[in-house]
Amino acid sequence: MNLSMRIDATDQSDPDFPSNIYSSEKFLRVLEKELVEIYPPSQNFEDVEISLTFMTPEEIRKINHEYRDVDEATDVLSFPLLDENEPVEIPELPVLSLGDIVICPQEVARLHPDLNQQEAMLLMIAHSFLHLLGYDHDTDEKQALMWDKQEAIKNKLLEAIR
Repeated sequence: MNLSMRIDATDQSDPDFPSNIYSSEKFLRVLEKELVEIYPPSQNFEDVEISLTFMTPEEIRKINHEYRDVDEATDVLSFPLLDENEPVEIPELPVLSLGDIVICPQEVARLHPDLNQQEAMLLMIAHSFLHLLGYDHDTDEKQALMWDKQEAIKNKLLEAIR
């Protein structure tokens, strides 16, 4: 199984943190290992894809309003393609698309002032990655589990890119 990340950004949304880090071999291997642990059927696919898009506050606000009916900018949105209630069939061309992660670097900085930009961005990727795999934080128990898991993934990603 080979995990790849497609990265897009508008001219105004490019973060100072270089986006090529998100497509580095070590970075993707961390996410691959986590993916196999959390979602073992992913091993049955030759390729697994994630889309990562950076947006401005105005752009992410529009999407947040359209999909969540919340008319404000946010740090990160996740659009999972896996349906936890339906098994994934292996198609003729075995590519599994996990979904889309949309990040607003300006909102990440504003909402996470206690973290440096690199840590905050990696935390948001870990957070969204877990949402793509079915994790949620709608109860205290689920939140505690997700927060622990995303912190562990963030730390592994930090270690991998150092």
